[in-house]
Amino acid sequence: MAKVTIGGRAYEVEVRGETVVVDGHDFPIKLREDQGYTTVTANGVGYRVQLPIESGRQSGMAIAVDYRPFTVEWDGRMGSGPVPRAAKPSSGGAQAAGASAKGGVAALIAGRVMSIKVKAGEAVKRGDVLLLLEAMKMENEIKAPADGTVKEVLVAEGARVAEGETLVIVE
Repeated sequence: MAKVTIGGRAYEVEVRGETVVVDGHDFPIKLREDQGYTTVTANGVGYRVQLPIESGRQSGMAIAVDYRPFTVEWDGRMGSGPVPRAAKPSSGGAQAAGASAKGGVAALIAGRVMSIKVKAGEAVKRGDVLLLLEAMKMENEIKAPADGTVKEVLVAEGARVAEGETLVIVE
């Protein structure tokens, strides 16, 4: 298992063949090499990932995911095979557990924030809609994973978010 930090967020990552385990959640991964980049498909969503040449792939390397720049750092061993290159922002997973912040609610899929339904300090119950995320021309409700209080809303309406990106913190 490796501790992977991307864009200031830390994840526990392990590669098991064509599955990447992120913070205890399994994600099927497929890779397709294209000219100058790799298409990484995670949970059915494709991402354009630009990586350094093989000899330059090391902790602290610069990558681009869907043309957005990131620095990827890791400590430990992720696993065998080509999948470790897939460590990227899309690796979040389940709404609460995939988010790196305690109580964080993460995007299950990359998309655009359509509307925010809560404010910091507001009490929520498990299943309450926190925000609406548009992805693949579908409206996705991002719901509270547990009863609590909204500590912070980390995104704005209209913002584009990556899969696994923390959107709201509920404590």
